[in-house]
Amino acid sequence: MWKSVSQVLADQFGAYYSIKEKANVHTGEMHEAWVIDDGIQPVFVKVNGKNFRSMFRTEADQLALLAKTNTVNVPQVYGVGCSHSHSFLLLEAFRFTPPSAQAMAQFGTQLARLHSFGQTEHYGLDFDTWLGPLYQPNEWKDDWAKFFSEQRIGWQLQICKEKNLDFGDIKHIIAAVQERLAKHQPKPALLHGNLWIENCAQADERIVTYDPACYWGDRECDIAFSELFEPFPAEFYENYHRTYPLEEGYDERKLVYQLYYLLNFSCRFHGNYVELTKTFISRLLKENQ
Repeated sequence: MWKSVSQVLADQFGAYYSIKEKANVHTGEMHEAWVIDDGIQPVFVKVNGKNFRSMFRTEADQLALLAKTNTVNVPQVYGVGCSHSHSFLLLEAFRFTPPSAQAMAQFGTQLARLHSFGQTEHYGLDFDTWLGPLYQPNEWKDDWAKFFSEQRIGWQLQICKEKNLDFGDIKHIIAAVQERLAKHQPKPALLHGNLWIENCAQADERIVTYDPACYWGDRECDIAFSELFEPFPAEFYENYHRTYPLEEGYDERKLVYQLYYLLNFSCRFHGNYVELTKTFISRLLKENQ
């Protein structure tokens, strides 16, 4: 595999990349991760089976999409490739440190600018993505309530049910979500889509964010997920709101936006996420009565 990695990097850098050091830095939920070095340019390598190449290509395309906005900082993509038995994604390597309040404040401004970037009248994306290991459909829709209730909540509920996690009548829950969002037709924003503290780190006094699950949707989805488990520092939200204030009614919509991520985590990790998801669904149905 490493010969294939060297060849892809040679095409990227214009000279043969001779790997002098390599260190296994992480074996996570899905992929192995390595940092390799030729003595000049360290590279971060995600590795998995050959059948994961399309997933790596999708991640590379999302990082490129975010990079083109010139707003948030993301790793540069060096290439995607495969060997006889492995596929890999090659990214810019960083020396990360814990995020500071000052850097997160700047990140709040950058995210607001991302959410202000570009113009489209529809919700979705030209290709489907993944949230963690779970497929995320992005078929274009004109109606936000329909898009989110069906392609986010409904889709995730069905995946959970197939894994023997039954949260109730799927059609009933979809209808409740659609009712909650019925009067909300936000300007579509390009979302990071997987924005929580685990996917942000500081490098050279700036925040770098990674592992996206992009699509064009309601920018409140990114903010809602950032608040769910371990909220970002207050300075982040202050700068975001100063640059691009949220619309009235966010606190009511936040429940269903966070529910999507709870369903995803319930499916992947079970445990306390399942009980918390049930609480959110119960609250949604009760409030909609």
